[in-house]
Amino acid sequence: MTKFTSEDKMNAVIHYQDGSESIKDIAKSLGANHEVVRMWIKQFEYHG
Repeated sequence: MTKFTSEDKMNAVIHYQDGSESIKDIAKSLGANHEVVRMWIKQFEYHG
């Protein structure tokens, strides 16, 4: 199982929010499941 840094997660959220990449594209570039990236985005939206 790959561990991702807080910076990786934040960059993924930023790329998604600015519309530059889709969740699936972000996940593919990180080697992560797209549902994991979706969870990071939801957590950021909830917790800020």
